[in-house]
Amino acid sequence: MSWTPVVLLTVLAVFLRCSALELSIYGFFFALVLAVGFYETPLTVGLLAAWDGVLTTLPLLLVIVAGILLSSLLMATGSLTRIVEWFKGGAGDALGRNMLITFGVGNFMEGTGVIAEPVVAPMLHAAGVSPTGAAALSIIGYAGLMTLELAGIIITVLALVTGLPVRDLGLAAAWLSIPATLLMALSVPFFLPKGTGGGRGLAAALAVGLVLGFTALGAATFVGLPVSGSLAGLAVILAVVLCGSGRLSFRGGILRDLAPFLFLIVCLFSVNSIPFLKSLTFERLSIRVHLIPVHTITFRPFFSAYLYIFLACLIATGLQRVPGDRLRSIFRAAFQKGGRAFAAMGLFGAMGQVISYTGYLPGFENLDSAHNIPWIISQGLVRFTGEFYPVFVPFLGWVGTFLTGYGVASLMLFSQLQVQAASLLGTSGIWLAAALAVGSSIGSISSPFKIALATPMVGAVGKEGDILRATIPLGIAASFLVGLVVWLFA
Repeated sequence: MSWTPVVLLTVLAVFLRCSALELSIYGFFFALVLAVGFYETPLTVGLLAAWDGVLTTLPLLLVIVAGILLSSLLMATGSLTRIVEWFKGGAGDALGRNMLITFGVGNFMEGTGVIAEPVVAPMLHAAGVSPTGAAALSIIGYAGLMTLELAGIIITVLALVTGLPVRDLGLAAAWLSIPATLLMALSVPFFLPKGTGGGRGLAAALAVGLVLGFTALGAATFVGLPVSGSLAGLAVILAVVLCGSGRLSFRGGILRDLAPFLFLIVCLFSVNSIPFLKSLTFERLSIRVHLIPVHTITFRPFFSAYLYIFLACLIATGLQRVPGDRLRSIFRAAFQKGGRAFAAMGLFGAMGQVISYTGYLPGFENLDSAHNIPWIISQGLVRFTGEFYPVFVPFLGWVGTFLTGYGVASLMLFSQLQVQAASLLGTSGIWLAAALAVGSSIGSISSPFKIALATPMVGAVGKEGDILRATIPLGIAASFLVGLVVWLFA
């Protein structure tokens, strides 16, 4: 019964081709009925958990709204088209251009804390990729390396939950991200228009994956974990340009088109890298909310990306000199485009928390583990897989992201189990925890929540099921590949 939410979402997405909004509605109500009717969770607990999920997801929802506004504005003014053409001049051909956007721009943005989908997906679509292909690639490009990105916050959370050394976890995750990144890279040609790159597409993808993975490993080892993802993205941009035309021209007003992104990069890099600003924005200028006793929701408006994306919209409006009437029309269309995604992601967040808090008694004071879905799934895997358990750990991370929509929630659900399982199996808790984190990052490509970030940007709303039919098998295969590496070498 604990696996039925996974089965339901898979059937609805893959076989019935439901949209993200439909998936979120069916998934939420199924999870609530399952929690109350089968796992004996009080209805008040389930409803409070749902509201907690919506509030927990709110920063991401604001990022999506801001990203939709920014991308709509830049598309309407022609900025995105000009940026794509600029990349085309540096990358040399369509294959290089798409590789540069998918892996270079995507990982650089995610590395600095900027949600990539609202920007990368429309860039790829403007570069000639189909709507569904652009939406999928905007996630695939960073999914293999995501554990090291978002300024290192994922590994920091993992270390806090498990009590394991953050540097050791980061290096283990960097090693395991290499096979994940390579498989993601090798899948890219299948999402590009037919004939893009010809027979050298797979070779180019493999080369880009190697540059990305080993640069991130080197940066995590010798520079620092928080900048490893962004440096890897920059390395890909540099490599593609050097193998293409070898130059990028900054004439023709391209700096004006790039200004909103440069502003985002400077702001987010500053609050993540300058100790005083990080302490100020992350700790002192934060707001904490306790909707339920066992979970604190922290809002950090001056640290999170959404504030700076909204400000980037203002900068773009001023630099592009958009008239008031046209600006209102652009924003009205953007809100209409993003409404379904906003509702879907809020419901996915609610569903994830309902699942997480199954088995809690009224007041959230006590937990009956035998009625908690994450505990049942994880304990069942340990019991029935035995010495092969490491093979399944990344898949467990994939499941957590598939259910909840974001990788950090997957770590909150399952990471402490890895320390316990390691002591039972006589293996390394560091490698098991890192494998879980990498699997949760891979899960992004199969997450209806994540896909709902990208589809409104490229006119692919309602086609989420088509994307999931391709990305669910890819995510599962990549998870088991990483698990096999852990079982063989860790």
